Amino acid sequence: MRSLSIWAGICALFVGGCGPGCGSQAGDRAEATVPPPAVAPKSAPPSIPAATPIEETPPAPALEPKRAPSTSIGSPSNGRLESGEALPPEGPGFLRNPKSPNAEAVYGTNEMIAGLVRAAAKVHGRHPGSRVVINDVGMPGGGPIYHHGSHQAGRDVDVLFFYRYAKTGEPFDSKGIPIEPDGTGDDYGDLTDPKDDVKVRFDAPRTWALMEALVTDPELDIQRIFIVEHVRTMLLDYATKSKAPAAAIERFSDVTCQPSTPHDDHFHMRIYCSAEDIAAGCEDAQPIYPWQRERLASLGLEPVIAKPRRGPKARAEVEARTVSQEEAVAEMGPMHPRVRAFLKRQETWSKQPHPGRRYCK
Repeated sequence: MRSLSIWAGICALFVGGCGPGCGSQAGDRAEATVPPPAVAPKSAPPSIPAATPIEETPPAPALEPKRAPSTSIGSPSNGRLESGEALPPEGPGFLRNPKSPNAEAVYGTNEMIAGLVRAAAKVHGRHPGSRVVINDVGMPGGGPIYHHGSHQAGRDVDVLFFYRYAKTGEPFDSKGIPIEPDGTGDDYGDLTDPKDDVKVRFDAPRTWALMEALVTDPELDIQRIFIVEHVRTMLLDYATKSKAPAAAIERFSDVTCQPSTPHDDHFHMRIYCSAEDIAAGCEDAQPIYPWQRERLASLGLEPVIAKPRRGPKARAEVEARTVSQEEAVAEMGPMHPRVRAFLKRQETWSKQPHPGRRYCK
């Protein structure tokens, strides 16, 4: 019998890993370091207003006092983290996924952790009882992490989508369930027996509430949100129909892109280096948006862009800690034809698209 835990684990290995276009620039799997500038200016003023929650936002949980500010050094795929901040196991509107195979991967920059806590509290205020389930952030000191091509410098995080039962419409606890283009997914139990499968539907309202909270946070400089193209479309459709703030829709549209691994059961968010971290050796991946260049220019800075590190050695390093689709399927063992049919359908949206948008070519 192949259980749900095995299915979820394998999905995390394949879908949850970060492949080309997610580890750094499109097509790159690792990056090299670049010398930093010599100054450490303060952070820029906000450039986009925060969203107003529909209901009163509960207070965010108090985070542990820090001895020193966090410092992100290097790139997302070739970096480290000093004095990283740990995500609390749970708080108002969020839960650290207790089933993550990387139990220690809860460390990020101060900006990342505080931004996640703020966003979850806003979702909780708009949709009482909802909890954002957060997967891996980074290791205590950053560096390589199993299942990921990036997440090395405290500026990356994986977050699960919201779901509902397809039959009743009631909320369904977030899991790593791939969403198909029709908005449905299957929570597979025994992979050889379809009798325990549960049909779910993507919850656009709650997932958009989270996205809106993130992209309108003036203290969270988002560099990229990696997400499968059809889920991106669903969220934009919902946001437009629900008359979400135009600034939120535009910013979400600009920062979202599907990399070579589909990200159909979660999204991966990456934030920019802070001004202080740039001075310490932090490096960003492309793209660098005009508003980010303007923010840095106002501080007398320019972005430090990580140089792609290619070749057999770099590729081998990433492949040693990630799993290919073929390897994942082989590990699953016997499967019911329905599961195999899903995997065949998944192939149709797993190849990295090239939509030709301004910041997602």
